[in-house]
Amino acid sequence: MKFSENTLLIKKCDMPTEMNLHYNAEHNSLKGKYRYDLVYSIDEEVLPDNIFDLWFEEVRRN
Repeated sequence: MKFSENTLLIKKCDMPTEMNLHYNAEHNSLKGKYRYDLVYSIDEEVLPDNIFDLWFEEVRRN
């Protein structure tokens, strides 16, 4: 099986576990924040909607 250079590069890079992109239409700008640590744990107390609510509050404050 042959792999292209791009395929090999992708396999060597770490993938972010979380990406937050903020687009400002007024200034036509895009800012990104990336995390590589584990964000979501397998904890029955913390559900995906809890994580979304935390994110939504963070965005609303900024």
